[in-house]
Amino acid sequence: MRALFLFLSLLAAASLHANPAAHKGTGLSVELIAESTSISPGKPFSVGLLIHHDRGYHTYWKNPGLAGVATNLNWSLPRGFKAGPIQWPAPEKVKMAAINTHGFESDTLLIVEITPPKNLRSSEITLRTKASWMCCFRSCAPGFCDLALTLPVAPAPSPGPRADLFTKARSLHPLPASGWQFSALRSGNTITLSGHPLTPTLKIPAHPQFFSADNLICSHPDQLWSSSDGSFKAVLTISEMPPKNQSVLRGTLTADSGWLGSKSSKAIDIAVPVTPAP
Repeated sequence: MRALFLFLSLLAAASLHANPAAHKGTGLSVELIAESTSISPGKPFSVGLLIHHDRGYHTYWKNPGLAGVATNLNWSLPRGFKAGPIQWPAPEKVKMAAINTHGFESDTLLIVEITPPKNLRSSEITLRTKASWMCCFRSCAPGFCDLALTLPVAPAPSPGPRADLFTKARSLHPLPASGWQFSALRSGNTITLSGHPLTPTLKIPAHPQFFSADNLICSHPDQLWSSSDGSFKAVLTISEMPPKNQSVLRGTLTADSGWLGSKSSKAIDIAVPVTPAP
């Protein structure tokens, strides 16, 4: 009887910890973290999937490109709670074997805003999500895990011990493309993106790169960039299986320095109507 009681106690303890906040998988570790110390009724707050990649490994952006699968979070929340979409940082150019793709090799925090109900009466809340990803180096390993994070309910939450990670992650999010005028011309299997600064203080940053948000542009071919009189042109190769009837070039421009000034964001989001060549 004592052995049975011990077994049931261990089983109950295991069930309490069946959804840990952290997980170690092939090529990476993931953890569900919160920006604040508690939840306040009716006030949105942020949580995030913190991904640490082992050396040489990467996971994928919202549009992986020619290969790969985007990281995903499938939430299971208490009644009345709502989860927003993943707030993606600007991607990096990564390789799956010899193929250029869109992803992350550096540590990455994927932020999600959670909105609790106004009539929240519980003393604490557990947030649960099923995380899935594809982690690649010389080969790829799909992975998934159940994560859970419990936070107390309080009238006025304060920043948590890892709030600085959220501040840093938001600094890597693309900004709207103010200060630039863009056009896009389609000819055959290419689209030429042209950009011109609207003020003389804005310069073309070093090593620009375009990342297609919806796979209109293929991730693998080299992009042909040129500049003249402060403006630039980038010849981009259309994917073999682009979205149907897509007439807007959507994506993120990255560079080694700021698009909106030397100390500004190194990434901007654009949505440029595509005009057929005459």
